[in-house]
Amino acid sequence: MRKLLLTGVSLVLCLFLLCGCNVSRMSTLPELSKPYAGLYECEKVTLGGEDFTDRFEYLRLELSYGGEFRLSYRGKEGGEGQYGGMYRMNAEGDAITFTGKTGLRSVSRTFPVKNGAILVELTFGRKLFYAEFKMP
Repeated sequence: MRKLLLTGVSLVLCLFLLCGCNVSRMSTLPELSKPYAGLYECEKVTLGGEDFTDRFEYLRLELSYGGEFRLSYRGKEGGEGQYGGMYRMNAEGDAITFTGKTGLRSVSRTFPVKNGAILVELTFGRKLFYAEFKMP
């Protein structure tokens, strides 16, 4: 019985070695479970240092398990809309890349992730736009 068990284990190990499987290329648990997927609420929005947070009824970022994102907003004065595309979190979980299409062109931007918050920084004209998204 013991000899049969050792033969079976040896056979499985040989199959892994011979099939060319690379353990370093296998997915990690966070890549499989995607703990970062879900709905994020914007807690802070500034443009050129001026706080715009109170001008929105909501500003949400939704990350799906399938790698898609949707940014939706509603202003307090009635304007609303949404924008979507694809996203990818890096293996360390400290940066996220969003890719969206504008016409025939794809645009990708990478932003830092700190303590579970997605920090968006962009320059519009000469002003810095900053938004902080956190899960509720």
